Amino acid sequence: MKKRVIVWVLFLGLTLCACADGGKSDSQKENGGGTGTRENDAGFPAGNGTEAGKDGPEAGNTESAGGAEDGNGLAETLQDAGNGRGGDEDGAGTGAGEAGTGSAGAEEAGTEAVQGGPFGKISVTLPSGWKYETFSMDSEEMLTCRYGIHFSPRDAEEGYIEIGYVEGFGVCGTGLEETDAVIAGCPASVGTYDGHGYWNFISFREQNEHVVALSCGVEAWWDDYGSQVMEILDTLSYEPDVKEGSSYIFQKESERSEIGLYFYLENISAQKATLCYRIFDQDARTGELSDGDSFALEQFREGKWEEVPVAVEGDYGFHDIAYVISGEEVTKRELDWKWLYGELPPGQYRIRKEIMDFRKTGDFDLYTVYAQFILN
Repeated sequence: MKKRVIVWVLFLGLTLCACADGGKSDSQKENGGGTGTRENDAGFPAGNGTEAGKDGPEAGNTESAGGAEDGNGLAETLQDAGNGRGGDEDGAGTGAGEAGTGSAGAEEAGTEAVQGGPFGKISVTLPSGWKYETFSMDSEEMLTCRYGIHFSPRDAEEGYIEIGYVEGFGVCGTGLEETDAVIAGCPASVGTYDGHGYWNFISFREQNEHVVALSCGVEAWWDDYGSQVMEILDTLSYEPDVKEGSSYIFQKESERSEIGLYFYLENISAQKATLCYRIFDQDARTGELSDGDSFALEQFREGKWEEVPVAVEGDYGFHDIAYVISGEEVTKRELDWKWLYGELPPGQYRIRKEIMDFRKTGDFDLYTVYAQFILN
């Protein structure tokens, strides 16, 4: 069974946390930085929320980048080296029969591990005796990165190096020492907590900006393989212009503090998406929150938002109905817009929804929320 380590910085002080305010929502600032943060300038993974103590989309993940116990299932070596990475309808790489992941064992020197995504393609070259797994956009297996690669020695029972894409990366905490290095021909910051023998993170700059490497549970094998890890990272290739798939992009317009609601998307394709509502402030609303069937899509073109032309000929309408938005968990609704807009071409879009704060008949307030996304 795969497991993940959660280490609270208040107790151990060994993990990463968000420091900068850039791109944070009000609810993120309210709940404070997490550990092993994915701090977002432009987006973050679906399935997170903003309420304190929960896995928040802008509150920052609390998973340790240097957890001592977390093998994340990499000990379950995948024997089928021929397992390739296929493509789902979004173009995200998949394999090994499991949605969102692709896996292969590096049986020969020079095996390339590759993961594409909506913000560019990432790859490293592995020597013989190493294994890897690839994870597409917003996989729950990733510690901090939106998508990327885990690799480790083939004989390691636990622990791995994660390398992948993040919108923004910030760190803080006691016991942190950072040094500058040049890796894969690119300047980078190498961060180590409390002077132990392995680094916790490497944050790349310049041409490899937004690429981050994290160590997780590597203590048992670092002395033997640490130098090879650095040789592997020296083969890093990041191609930001080679894009595939889709992604939700966080913007402040997705959040309404007046009703304590956050709106985001999952499972985005050219034809549909999953609408997700998270109530992060239980006391903000004055009544019951709900949405309806109506929505609109806009595309960002030439510096401004424009309504997407409808594909329906003649009149159309939406059912006059209200769906309750639960305050206890994430409320999700499937939305297929193909009937109204057809299949969307690549571009940057946003969906507009109206949220009702209903107190009684004739006594309610309406709020507009948007969720931005890109299609490649």
